[in-house]
Amino acid sequence: MHTRTCVIDSNVLHSIEFTDLFVTFATRRLIQLRWSTAILHEVQRSLLHDARLSPDAIEHRLRSMQRALPDALAEFPDELTENLQVASSDRHVLALAMSVGADSIITLNIRDFPVVYCRSLGVEILSPDEILTRTLIDDPLGTGWALREIAKRRHLPSATVGELLSKWESRLPSFVAAAREAPG
Repeated sequence: MHTRTCVIDSNVLHSIEFTDLFVTFATRRLIQLRWSTAILHEVQRSLLHDARLSPDAIEHRLRSMQRALPDALAEFPDELTENLQVASSDRHVLALAMSVGADSIITLNIRDFPVVYCRSLGVEILSPDEILTRTLIDDPLGTGWALREIAKRRHLPSATVGELLSKWESRLPSFVAAAREAPG
């Protein structure tokens, strides 16, 4: 089975729920995540601006991500961004995807990445719901294990897989529907 290599955009990593899901899926080798220093700085700036976490908590979160996935950090040559036909603020994300040979970019801002143009460069633009659903279809048992692992870590408050799926349903409707139907 082919494990997709995905560059994850900072807007996805802003959410602790999405971060937990994607890092867990990556540690279980359901997907391979890649990010750059620029993406991590965007996450840090976004979380600082949001002001729900202390600077120390944000640093802890970013360090934990990097400890869990030490091979996720990658960089790209600056000149790769020069002629990319996406918004200047998103060029670094597409440049990273091209540089690491990623299959896709996971983003909440699909509109920021012209799908046909990106596909012509060998990069598919996917929402979190789309990539998680595809991963579930490709490996329902592995996905089930990952979901149980996430539920097992929850203790304040504790949660079952079913409760997590209910919590995620509005943001991940296709994934949640498929997960409820999946074996295991």
